[in-house]
Amino acid sequence: MKPQHDKVAKEEFTPGERYNVALRDQPLYEATVVKFHGGCWATVRVERALSDATASLYPTGSEFDIKVAEYDVTRAK
Repeated sequence: MKPQHDKVAKEEFTPGERYNVALRDQPLYEATVVKFHGGCWATVRVERALSDATASLYPTGSEFDIKVAEYDVTRAK
């Protein structure tokens, strides 16, 4: 059975915009969306880690794909 999850609408996850990314209430990093692939995948570039604990895991400038629905994503201020 295929897992079901809410999809992030394309207009709410915009390339060039910055978002804070968290997992299970743990802030991870602030990232710029490089490309939104539609559905639930996006390529992001890390702008800064949001805690000392995640700094070594997410170095500034790293680019990778994420499954957006797996994370708590909010617009960065």
